[in-house]
Amino acid sequence: MFTPEALAARLQRLATFSAPGAGVTRLVYDDAWCEAHRWLREEAAALGLAATCDAIGNLWFHDLGLPPGAEVIAVGSHLDTVVQGGRYDGPYGTIAGLMLAAEMRASGVPVAAFVTCEEEGSRFPASLTGVRGLLGQLVPSQLAALRDASGTTWGEALAMARERGCASALPAEGMPLAPLFRARRQLELHIEQGPVLEDSGETLGIVHRIAGYRRVRARLRGEARHAGTTPMDRRHDAFAAAAEIVLAAEALAREAGPPAVATAGFAHVAPGLFNVVPGECTLGLEVRHTKVEALARLADDLAARAQAIAQRRGVSLSVETESGEPPTPLSEELAAEAVALAKAQGISHRVMASGAGHDTMAFAQAGVPALMLFVPSRGGISHAPEEHSAPRDLWTGVVFARELLGRWALAPA
Repeated sequence: MFTPEALAARLQRLATFSAPGAGVTRLVYDDAWCEAHRWLREEAAALGLAATCDAIGNLWFHDLGLPPGAEVIAVGSHLDTVVQGGRYDGPYGTIAGLMLAAEMRASGVPVAAFVTCEEEGSRFPASLTGVRGLLGQLVPSQLAALRDASGTTWGEALAMARERGCASALPAEGMPLAPLFRARRQLELHIEQGPVLEDSGETLGIVHRIAGYRRVRARLRGEARHAGTTPMDRRHDAFAAAAEIVLAAEALAREAGPPAVATAGFAHVAPGLFNVVPGECTLGLEVRHTKVEALARLADDLAARAQAIAQRRGVSLSVETESGEPPTPLSEELAAEAVALAKAQGISHRVMASGAGHDTMAFAQAGVPALMLFVPSRGGISHAPEEHSAPRDLWTGVVFARELLGRWALAPA
């Protein structure tokens, strides 16, 4: 059923597959993820679609007669969430993709829905692994030893999911996944996760660029000393230095101006006692920007400011780059088509960048013409239980996507 009620009901149902606690917590290969994976396959079958999963648990929903390796227009999003996240980040694009694939499977170029197993990096220290596998860029054996917070390895978790029917057989050791289908074009529907559309009163965001990021782990080492007997002018406090670095990161992004952002995501302090001056502290720092040169400047400036703070406070500092993605332009041609369609339909819209990373980045980086569509987020809130988008906005995005995909399906190669 292609109705707003069907969209709302499926989103509501998918949100029930969650670990206990506030919001939605569905981490790759956990129980909730496996249950959601199975439910989605059942929903696809009920809509007359085949549901094919690959060796790491990515899903494709497609016409029953579509042969392996076929060229498709890919539409979808990711299944995993952050811890205590919302019910729309990923699920909106996932459910929309499922419904659009069922609605449009008889179109000129087949429309197939994808559901990536992981995008958020919430369980294992890696992100965008699902879409990398979907595109044939991932070697599973290289991830097998990654561990989550409980000590479970990625390989062990995947094996448990496979036992439950949520993944196919792995390729030989050292070999990459083979893509099930080839994407001719790609589209991802998503909530904005920010306040721009709501503040402007616009209905649709046409995303032409996705911000890149750098993530670093800063380790500070000072001197652990008795908190009651060490004078303030004799201290080499690793945590105090870290606190100053956090504020320096914030100041750096404010000075750079939008769209630059900087975040300190965590701090681990040792020994972590009331009566001991902290001798060690590890910080997780991230900077983001939509332009390559500006992102590099942010990362370099942050490292320089952190080093100056550490030196002045008499603590040592080492900075290790954890991960990153470059700022990624999306298809100008597809964005122009979407703008023309929005104008023809009288839909208020804007061309905008995404400050958050998405699966679409990997498609674009692989040379696939790719586009994202945003719908407004209430209060700009995301990655939190309060995440919400109005049903009418969610449906407007799906209907607009149907028209856009229909045009793509009839376009010459």
